Amino acid sequence: MALYWVLGAAWVAAGDALLAYCVTEPQQLAYWQTLKGWLYVLLTGALAWWLLARMSRGQGEIGAARADLLHSENVLRLALEGSGSGLWDWDLLRRRSTHSPGLVRLLRYQGAELPRGMNLLRRLHPDDYRRVHRAVQRAMATGEPFAETARLRRFDDSYCWFQARGMCHRGAQGQAERFSGILTDLTASRALQERQRLAATVVDNTIEGVVVTDAQPCILSINPAVTRMLGYTEQEVLGQNPRIFQSGRHDKGFYQAMWAAVQRSGHWQGEIWNKRKNGEVFPERMSLSAVHDEEGQVTHYVCMFSDISQEKAQHQRLEFLTQRDSLTGLPNRAWFIEQLDEAMNQALADGEQLAVLLLNLDRFKDVNDSYGHAVGDEVLRHVAQQVRLSLRPGDLLGRMAGDEIAVLVRHLRNTEGAAAVARHLIAATRKPWRTPDGMEVVAGVSIGVAMFPRHASKAEQLLQAAHSAVYGAKAHGRSAHCFFDESMIQAARERLEIEARLRSAMARGHLLLHYQPQLSVATGRIVGAEALLRWNDPEEGLISPARFIPVAETSGVIGPLGQWVMQEACRQGQAWRAAGLPAVRLAVNVSPRQFQLDDMAVCAAQALAASGLPAHCLELELTESVLAERPEEMRQVLQRLRELGVRIAVDDFGTGYSSLVHLKRFPIDVLKIDQGFMRDIPASGDDMAISATIIAMGRSLGLNVLAEGVETPEQLAFLRERGCDSYQGYLFSRPVPAEQFARLLQAQAEKQPAQA
Repeated sequence: MALYWVLGAAWVAAGDALLAYCVTEPQQLAYWQTLKGWLYVLLTGALAWWLLARMSRGQGEIGAARADLLHSENVLRLALEGSGSGLWDWDLLRRRSTHSPGLVRLLRYQGAELPRGMNLLRRLHPDDYRRVHRAVQRAMATGEPFAETARLRRFDDSYCWFQARGMCHRGAQGQAERFSGILTDLTASRALQERQRLAATVVDNTIEGVVVTDAQPCILSINPAVTRMLGYTEQEVLGQNPRIFQSGRHDKGFYQAMWAAVQRSGHWQGEIWNKRKNGEVFPERMSLSAVHDEEGQVTHYVCMFSDISQEKAQHQRLEFLTQRDSLTGLPNRAWFIEQLDEAMNQALADGEQLAVLLLNLDRFKDVNDSYGHAVGDEVLRHVAQQVRLSLRPGDLLGRMAGDEIAVLVRHLRNTEGAAAVARHLIAATRKPWRTPDGMEVVAGVSIGVAMFPRHASKAEQLLQAAHSAVYGAKAHGRSAHCFFDESMIQAARERLEIEARLRSAMARGHLLLHYQPQLSVATGRIVGAEALLRWNDPEEGLISPARFIPVAETSGVIGPLGQWVMQEACRQGQAWRAAGLPAVRLAVNVSPRQFQLDDMAVCAAQALAASGLPAHCLELELTESVLAERPEEMRQVLQRLRELGVRIAVDDFGTGYSSLVHLKRFPIDVLKIDQGFMRDIPASGDDMAISATIIAMGRSLGLNVLAEGVETPEQLAFLRERGCDSYQGYLFSRPVPAEQFARLLQAQAEKQPAQA
């Protein structure tokens, strides 16, 4: 009998250990624990029944039975204590309860026995009380086994999950006599179940695919991410070897190295190409780990992977952007220079020549201004495509910036080969781009050519030489090419030097205005003056405007320079008025580039407000070529100037191509006959006819006409005969400083007082 009890206790302890080791799924663990509990109840019930039967035998056997009973109770107590559970017994007839020492410990009571009359139901959590109470009543009423899991408040006021299993015992008459059972602490098992549930939730919800195999390896489980990424359901891959995912991109050596790393260190991590169910091959970032048992033997493999297709695509896009121009798809400047440098090194080693051709689109700004930048982008892409189709094998092209495209021409014998390529590209880029509605846009190119090793020894220098040569090509006319010459570098350096010195001159006050008188043809009185900019350099003296004005226009200095001229002219004009000198109009030249950089109506308003000069005393001179560029925008600007009260004069009239077309549309006050038409009068009949026509046209339109460059009395007599309003030129005076011009006004005032 003792052996029977010992074996029972050992079965309980071994059962718990075996369940904890073998069963990992929470549902399976709960099932086996319940089954174990009922078997344990049956076992203890059988023992109790056997003991009661032994006690009911005759008085002759009382001594031996008592000894066996004590021994059996001791064994039963040991088995119960070893199981980690506690026993309760409610005597329903005597209304008293008995609790085992194990139950006292489970409830963390400090005494040896629980207080008398303590009812375990009263220690239930409020959320569990009604459910458990109904289950107890049902078990007592029906005799069915009782099994519930609930929270009990222990004597340290903490709640803990317990499992209660029991049964109601009835007497001979069927009345309920006892209700007894076992209470088991579920803290450890529920913590294990929670950890397992949490782990399962994490695996199921992670964005990474998880594949678990046995040691063979055969797939045991996958998570939903695997189905999402690979397209296989779990039923389709269970029992399969993971090689069904192989892409075919890796050779046998790759997989041998991978498994060797796993066997050596238990882990491998890297990038691998695998295949989806639909056959699509894609890149993964994969981690493969081996799972070992206590003896170090591999039992499972766990593979975690993520789809890095988007990451790879993004990396490729970024790599493309670092090397390519986003608009045209051509190599960008940095990558072109890198390739050019390699080509120069190779050419130097092979003793060959190569050339860089820099293509600059002609009148590309006009395309943008006329049709918009969207059309300009399409035209640039069109030109790039035409150049690409025209390249020889092995040549390279790239977009430098804006409307500049560079071409690297290799394997040349002489400069004529580069010239031939340049002519071919010029012809190719003449092909028009057509809009969807059939409009044709043609943007030719001017090409600067630099040779290696003749013109430069480094990539950047060779590009710069080609850039300098572009200016020479532009000077020859559109759709031309020009080879680099050292004088171009000198000219570029001089332009940079003049620009720097000009900025310094503005800051230091080395700029000044000279004024050339404008006189009435009929009366000979001074009616105005043209303000002309001069640069008085402390070391070089007066520098010609023809030398620094083009630099100012190309560098952008013309903007602040033009504003200074307007402000200074207005200031000087008001100073003469304040000194009591005769009122005159001051004509200020406005560069076409300045019209692009500044709002001329705002600049004029500011200059007039700052000086106090009346608006009708200010006259702005612009060339007729300005009227041809963005005519609608120009008309609006000139209208605002007219509303301000400022007069508008068209300078060098007759030299442009659009004057007759646009003359009626713009608010113009004065036409200035270019001095080129006056120079040969009266010797040239053509010049006389042109000048007479301009005068007649101006008078018919109600405009004043002023002739420039009048140097002889015969020229003045011609103007008087034709009815010209005013003139300026060396016949009366060269441009003079402000002080000298003031003396001219003063002399005129003394000779004939100014009219109010």
